[in-house]
Amino acid sequence: MKWLGVGRQIIAKRFQSCGCGCHQPCDELPPCPSKPLWTAGRAMFFSLLTFGAGVYTGVYVSQNYEVPPVDDPSKLAEKLNKKFRELIEGKKSPVEQIAHDIKKEAKKILDD
Repeated sequence: MKWLGVGRQIIAKRFQSCGCGCHQPCDELPPCPSKPLWTAGRAMFFSLLTFGAGVYTGVYVSQNYEVPPVDDPSKLAEKLNKKFRELIEGKKSPVEQIAHDIKKEAKKILDD
């Protein structure tokens, strides 16, 4: 749309005089007004669009796939604290501990 505005300005300037009274076409273009990319309306539109796409995707996945329920935040915080304590104690190196935990969780999921 900006190019159409520039084209219109070029054509309008070609058929106007320079203001000096010579009635010759002017080669100077007026500067384009700067418009901000993210106005409040655009930001709100794209935020709502992204939120709607996320809600739709969540509903679709929950209807068509078997998704286990998510633990409540307090239980997740307890698990995280337990993992940190195990890493700090230094039973294994952090990489070995994480690999062991991933294998343990995968085995638990496969057994269910």
